[in-house]
Amino acid sequence: MLDAHILQAKGFTQVEIAEMLGVSDRTVRNYLKQLPAPRKRPVRSSCLDPFKQILHEQLEKNPWYNGELLYERIVRIGYQGKKTIMKAYVAGLRKKLAIQAVQRFETEPGLQAQVDWKEFGLQVVDGELKKLYAFVMVLGYSRYPFVYFTTNMRQSTLLACHTLAFAHFGGVPKEILYDNMRSAFVPDEEGVWRPTRRLLACAVHYGFTPLRCRIRRPETKGKVERTIGYLSHNFWPRVEGTAQSLADLNSAARSWIASISTKPLDDLGETRAQRFAFEQPYLSVPVKGDFDVRDPVPLVVNRESFIRHETNRYSVSPDYIGQTVLLLCHPLDRQVDLLAEGKLVRSFTLAPPGGRERIVFPGDRAKLTVRLDEDRARVDRWRRPSKKRTVTGLEVEIRHPAVYESLVADTCEAAL
Repeated sequence: MLDAHILQAKGFTQVEIAEMLGVSDRTVRNYLKQLPAPRKRPVRSSCLDPFKQILHEQLEKNPWYNGELLYERIVRIGYQGKKTIMKAYVAGLRKKLAIQAVQRFETEPGLQAQVDWKEFGLQVVDGELKKLYAFVMVLGYSRYPFVYFTTNMRQSTLLACHTLAFAHFGGVPKEILYDNMRSAFVPDEEGVWRPTRRLLACAVHYGFTPLRCRIRRPETKGKVERTIGYLSHNFWPRVEGTAQSLADLNSAARSWIASISTKPLDDLGETRAQRFAFEQPYLSVPVKGDFDVRDPVPLVVNRESFIRHETNRYSVSPDYIGQTVLLLCHPLDRQVDLLAEGKLVRSFTLAPPGGRERIVFPGDRAKLTVRLDEDRARVDRWRRPSKKRTVTGLEVEIRHPAVYESLVADTCEAAL
């Protein structure tokens, strides 16, 4: 009956086709309504079949697991096929898993937050031209955001922003999804990207799981991407071009978040505030307090009993001359703690960097004066004129070392 389609294409009517094929009009009409079915190809077995379950299980755990390592793994357990066969199957499997991930990405309350940075380039901040960045964390269910402006994207700054975000939300989500930032994830010896030690310590402290977004898959972190776009086009034009401090920017960001949270979301029909009120009880409450995000800076106390940091000098007790002390610096302010021998010496505010200031603390001034007097007395004893003493019946002359240096110089000149 395949000829009926050919005859119809040539312009014959159904009656003429029925007469030519010797069948009824109804038979021809019913047949022509059906499209020609493609020929089914026989399903052939593949040498990769016994290993597909292993590949599937590994990619379920880590969709971006290195292909070379996967190939080496199945070769060790008996795979004898070509690498291209495995790579083609893995590529299709990764695509399938990515589609499934996007389909189930509408998260339940309290499950996930997404994190990313927004760069604003060089801006006048606190009276100086600096690079400006915005840390953004968004709760997946409610789309309720947290925004904090900084002048760097260091790891300690990233973690400090986490502590502020958790305080802002009043709790911690079960997992946090990160963009491909080196301050959060680094590759190990096998090429697998893993959380940095400090991020992992922070995650253990607060009880969340850090996850890494797949490269070139922006849809997996679409909530934070849309929030960053909204921040760029709705918030930033309101403050752009005005000379502000970081404190002013962050205050304005808090007000902006409060204002947008009362507006209904187009695709959900509820406001961020309404959804956050439902989500907030699902966030876990930290029980260990804030994570210590301070950077430890080792410094040596010089002979004058000072440490040097950012071109400024700060006095330390003379008891620590020659020792290494730790300066614990918070990344978001100028408050520091000074530790010596594991004990807190003092807390103070750092002077502006580059100021070349010399700061002497009152508690050290008296000790420095005593130490200086002792050192001067010691030098004076060295410089006193030589005198003779009698030791066990012998007359001994005590001389300053400079006398011997002079004798050596005279001897060298005589030799020449």
